[in-house]
Amino acid sequence: MSMKQARWLIGSFIVLALLSIVWSHRPGTLQLETPVGGALLPVSVPTDCSLKAPGCDLSLGELGSVTVQAPARIVPLHKFVLTVTPSAELAKNLGAVSVDFQMIGMDMGVNNYPLQRAADGAYSQTIILPVCTTTRTDWVALLMLHTPRGAYLAKIPFSVDPR
Repeated sequence: MSMKQARWLIGSFIVLALLSIVWSHRPGTLQLETPVGGALLPVSVPTDCSLKAPGCDLSLGELGSVTVQAPARIVPLHKFVLTVTPSAELAKNLGAVSVDFQMIGMDMGVNNYPLQRAADGAYSQTIILPVCTTTRTDWVALLMLHTPRGAYLAKIPFSVDPR
């Protein structure tokens, strides 16, 4: 066996090993990419909650509430800004805020975005979602809000607009 063939064989084994690792996870479940310390507290999302304009109000109990809002039109491969605006009482206790976009049953890659806090206390980030090759448009935004009491997780379903 020549050195060139040996390199090709080793390279093939490495690629196959990496592919088996990627394919072994279960994309049919919603997973958090960010490890959470402390309690993970679910946030009740109203059935009429719309991530797209006009937005959605989410209650975190006695801590306060947040308004989550994106533009009225979200198109894959086009930038949009997601904004999370905490109420005055929650703004004092809110730490890191991030959002992870996932599609149930599909592996759409890593779409996790930390939101940046602005001077007015709102958190925002420019986001670009990938195109689904099967033309599905249903997504779930996993919004993570870190507080001293634990991390709050809201699962907000939404749809992107066709191109």
